Amino acid sequence: MNSSTITDADSQALQSLLPQGDLTSLSQLPQSIPSYLISVVPELKLNGQTLKTGSPLRLGEELPLTTAVSFAGRGQTQSPRTYYAVAGSYLAVNAYAGSVSPQTLKATQAQLQHTQSVLQSADTSQIAALNREDLLGDLFHAGGLGYYAQLTALSRLMGLQNGAHYTLAAGTGTFGYEPNVSYFFGFPRSIKPGGIALDIPLVSVTASDDGDAAHKKQYTLQTGILSSALESAVPEQLFTNAQNPGEAISAVKALQKASAAGQRIYHITLANIHHDADTMADIRNALNAGKEVITHTDTVSVPGWTGAGYIITDAEGAGAYKIAGGGMGDLLAYCRF
Repeated sequence: MNSSTITDADSQALQSLLPQGDLTSLSQLPQSIPSYLISVVPELKLNGQTLKTGSPLRLGEELPLTTAVSFAGRGQTQSPRTYYAVAGSYLAVNAYAGSVSPQTLKATQAQLQHTQSVLQSADTSQIAALNREDLLGDLFHAGGLGYYAQLTALSRLMGLQNGAHYTLAAGTGTFGYEPNVSYFFGFPRSIKPGGIALDIPLVSVTASDDGDAAHKKQYTLQTGILSSALESAVPEQLFTNAQNPGEAISAVKALQKASAAGQRIYHITLANIHHDADTMADIRNALNAGKEVITHTDTVSVPGWTGAGYIITDAEGAGAYKIAGGGMGDLLAYCRF
């Protein structure tokens, strides 16, 4: 899912913000783009073919992207869920179930290696032929495949060790780049460099060999913690190394950082936590609905982000692993589940 400029005037407005002459450093690029100058049309593509377009948006405006999961013979098993994609983002929309095919992984790896060889060739005609799907789509698709492959493999390994079983019934969501939006009285004023955002709700099926409800709940919680840990681990695997350091955040990583900083971790009531109003409202609503919440007392930070991590679970251990905060800056990943 991406955005394309509407008119030549929009394209020319973007071109006017670029430096004259050769681009030799990222520091030459503009640090922000005024939202009011440029309108874009959101596009949903499959294998390079545009399936659907939306109404024009100014950069920084939000587009609701709603997903729901249904199974044959069972109807809808996941309530419709809306994710607000920011105009100016480039997101790989994914839908997976079961396990990831090794052949699919190999084909995606081969495509990425081909793109890399073209970029390293210095052949201007080949480089000019690359499109957004070659440069970004394949990369984010590979990240989604890597996330699901590790999740299913490690969950099943834990199951073998603990007398339990895991099946990925469905995973839907997005993985890609989102800009940081600067607002003025609630309206987007400009977009600035943002970060990698991963948002993947899961429908999982777990069971224990002994049929014990407490055993199943514990295993379900373990696989949920794994899914959250991978939300920060996978972007770091893709985009960081010794030469390009960075740090991602997820609910589990936020709790780990809070614990390392000496904060108490509560399986909570509302008495001893100090998070922003939206986070507190979400926690309060979960508690009122009979769910359980795990969080830390105060905010934690990684470069470019400050906020809280928290886990909401039901009676069977299934849960939502969330982070809440703001100020993405040059944050590598802002991962929500």
